[in-house]
Amino acid sequence: MERWLYAYRHVAGDVTALEERLCVGLTALLAEPEATPDVDGSFLARLHAEVAGFDTAKQVRVHAGVAGRRGRRLSIPLTWEAEPGRLAFPRFDGAVELEPLSSNRAQVTLTGRYRPPFGPVGVLADGGALRVLAQATAEELVERLAERLPTGPAEPPKREERPSTLTVADVMTADPLVVDEELPLRTAALLLFHHGIGGAPVIAGDGSLVGVISEADLLAKEAEPPRGLHRETELHDLRARARSVGEACSRPALVTVPGAALRAAVRVMLDERVARLVVVDGSRIVGIVTRHDVLRALIRADAVIEAAVTEVLTELDEPEVTARVQWGIVEIAGHAQARSHVSTIHMAVAAVDGVIAVDGELGWRTDDVVPFLPPLS
Repeated sequence: MERWLYAYRHVAGDVTALEERLCVGLTALLAEPEATPDVDGSFLARLHAEVAGFDTAKQVRVHAGVAGRRGRRLSIPLTWEAEPGRLAFPRFDGAVELEPLSSNRAQVTLTGRYRPPFGPVGVLADGGALRVLAQATAEELVERLAERLPTGPAEPPKREERPSTLTVADVMTADPLVVDEELPLRTAALLLFHHGIGGAPVIAGDGSLVGVISEADLLAKEAEPPRGLHRETELHDLRARARSVGEACSRPALVTVPGAALRAAVRVMLDERVARLVVVDGSRIVGIVTRHDVLRALIRADAVIEAAVTEVLTELDEPEVTARVQWGIVEIAGHAQARSHVSTIHMAVAAVDGVIAVDGELGWRTDDVVPFLPPLS
């Protein structure tokens, strides 16, 4: 059974310069200052993790591959294996990726998989120490990159690092590609393909927002017409005859604002059956939020989710309730101030963006729930 790891951080600086530095110096960015690269460019790294209350260290050999592109992302293959003890510890196969979030901000990610050794015995061990050590390894390496990679002044911390409820601004893609309604469809298809995106806002000659052009709008050129006489048939015919972006795009564009709660924006996307919303600030287009961007809420680091849950418990004035987070699952323990507060705590913790589930049972200091007693006959 393969296990997946995922760790990320945000970095500031010109995206082109960040990509160049990552391509040229990934080994130097990850290695310790005194590390000497081997003839194949690999290097030894000593990584630490706390397992069951004990500080555990392991030496691994890290190999970096040749950079490539996955849509807008720069991707560099990365592997590591224990040295010594390759047979007793799993080998990691993955990649370091840099995804632009704006012209001067990006997300650096380390993602990949490993297979626990020794079959079923290894799977049991993985449930204890190995998985913790592997995730800690990924977190430490990506933290090292985030500290050494930036090429410009640090930006103020994003709200995404602490809040229980994310906003559209926390996950949106800023400065999106915007196309003119007079643009030929072939050119629009080339732009979407080149940028690795599924859609873009469409503007008129005066700069006003008129719609959104998406892959779905362009597919009408290649698809068979739907059967029957209904609204979808009419739309297909219009798009099949379209020659410009303005003729093929979906109108009107559905919009949201940077400060809107992400959950509310997702509700609109689901209800309206659209894959993206244009983010506007007054009369300006400042971003676009897509289904892909919404996934950022589900991949928040456990430490970030735990900090947000702790903040929620503080706001609820529940000092005796504790929370631990692993893989997005919150384990709560302790005592609530009152029995009636238990359900409120569970619901408030479950509402934190990124929480997959809430486990654990709470006690209470005061039983303020009066049982129903039937009247005496």
